Amino acid sequence: MLKLLVSGATGTTGTAVIQLAFDQDDLQVVGQASRSTFFQAGVDADAIVDFSHPELLARTLAFAVQHKLPLVTGTTATEPEFEATLAKAAESIPICRAANFSIGVSVLCRLVEQASRTLGEDFEIEISEIHHRRKLDAPSGTALALAKSAASGRGRCLDEMAVLDRSQLKTPRNRDELGIQALRGGDVVGEHTVFFFGDAERLELTHRAADRSLFARGAVLAARRLLDHPPGMVSFDQLLFSAA
Repeated sequence: MLKLLVSGATGTTGTAVIQLAFDQDDLQVVGQASRSTFFQAGVDADAIVDFSHPELLARTLAFAVQHKLPLVTGTTATEPEFEATLAKAAESIPICRAANFSIGVSVLCRLVEQASRTLGEDFEIEISEIHHRRKLDAPSGTALALAKSAASGRGRCLDEMAVLDRSQLKTPRNRDELGIQALRGGDVVGEHTVFFFGDAERLELTHRAADRSLFARGAVLAARRLLDHPPGMVSFDQLLFSAA
C-alpha cells in the first residue's frame, strides 16, 4: 500500500490523483493540502505528490524536508530564487520535478532530441502548444522541455535559440531560431507539436493528452520509484528509463 499526501488537492490534477486512489487497492491518500487546508502533523505517509502553485509548493517542500518524505512535484512556474531552496531540500530528500508526468511526453522528448541531432541545421524547428483557457503560464513547461531537448540535439543552449515573439523582429527567420507558439482556449488538456521544416519535406512529432488521469498515473508511478531513491533531484525521465 502506497500512502500519499496530495498537495494541490482541489486542482484538476490533484483531484485526478485522489480519484486514482479510489480506483486502486494499493494506493491511499492519507492527507490533502490546498489554499484552505494543510497536512496534519504526525500523519503516516510514504510520499507527497504536488500539483499546486508556488506558494503552496514552498510550504509543502518545507513539510517534506521536516518529515523526510520523498516529493513528486509538477509545479514549475516558480521564481528563480526558489530553485536554490529546492536544491537545498534535495540534499536531504529525493525530489522528482517535471513539467509533464506523461510517459508519452518523456518518450517524445527523447525522439525530439534524436531528430534534432540527426536532421541537423538544414531543418528549422518550431514548437506549437495548446492548452485550456485557464492555464496561467505560457509557453507551457512541457513546450520548454521539448525545446530544451531540441536545442540539446544541436549542442546548443535554448536561451541562444528561443524566440517567443516575432512581432517586433521585422526580419526573415534565422536558421538558429527555435520558435515557440502558445494557444489558449476551451478545455484542451494539452497538445504539443514539434515541427522540423526542411526543403521539400516536413517532420511533425505530436503528443495529445485526452485526460488528466494520465498525469496522475505518471506522478504516482514516480512516487513509487522514488521511495528507494537516495536524496537528490531526479527527473521523471531518469525514473522511467533507468528502470526500463
